[in-house]
Amino acid sequence: MRPLARCCLVLALLCAALACGGCATAVRSEVSAISKLPADLAAKSFYVAPRKEQQGSLEFEHYAQLVGAELQAHGLKPAPAGQADLVVLLRYALDQQTELVATPTFGPTGSYVGGGTTVMMNGRMVFVPTYSAPMYGFTGTAVLPTIVNRRSLGVDIVSRDSTPEKPDKLYEANVVSEGYSGTLLQVMPAMIKALFTRWPGPAVRTETIDVRLAPARG
Repeated sequence: MRPLARCCLVLALLCAALACGGCATAVRSEVSAISKLPADLAAKSFYVAPRKEQQGSLEFEHYAQLVGAELQAHGLKPAPAGQADLVVLLRYALDQQTELVATPTFGPTGSYVGGGTTVMMNGRMVFVPTYSAPMYGFTGTAVLPTIVNRRSLGVDIVSRDSTPEKPDKLYEANVVSEGYSGTLLQVMPAMIKALFTRWPGPAVRTETIDVRLAPARG
């Protein structure tokens, strides 16, 4: 294989590897929770209730379905509003910040010389290459301004008899992740999965959990 073709092949494989690596990205979430949930959770029913600003939101309905599926996997049963033992409330937000991040740089690192001949020039022998091909690789790092997205999810569980004036909160959790994806719909399934890993856990829980993102469907 000619050096130029070989170089192009290496670059193509590198690009493909980077693209496939994006498919296998994991979301790292910081989970913190305080629980007073009863031990007999399997006998309880739940209802994921929208807050005032979430009523009619398809995004909320999607997250509510994901949370509901996790609760059912842990033995709880869904019930209509007003009849459930536990009421589940969700909070979610996205905050974008610009930070200076050390970023690897990629560019030409030299050239590959192949073939050639030696000729006499100005009284001395000089090697003249037949062809040369550029070589590329990592050239160092540069500090560049980068948008970092801070994604947050809050889950509160209150008893059926709770009121805004007198809440009876049984569970309070916060999940936070940071990354380059500014789309909550993309990362929220992984954050919810992180929350329900070893759920409900001890009375006070703080841990870091990595959950692999599902491959994007074309």
